Amino acid sequence: MENIVIGVDPHKLSATIEVIDRHERVLTSARFSTDKAGFAAM
Repeated sequence: MENIVIGVDPHKLSATIEVIDRHERVLTSARFSTDKAGFAAM
């Protein structure tokens, strides 16, 4: 199993999430609104 890091950058109107591997490559990134629909999508 490979080590990964999940980072969350929360703000008032959005939250950005990134997943990186041990070589600091971004595996995926997404931005979500902080309303009910954004939290459901997260």
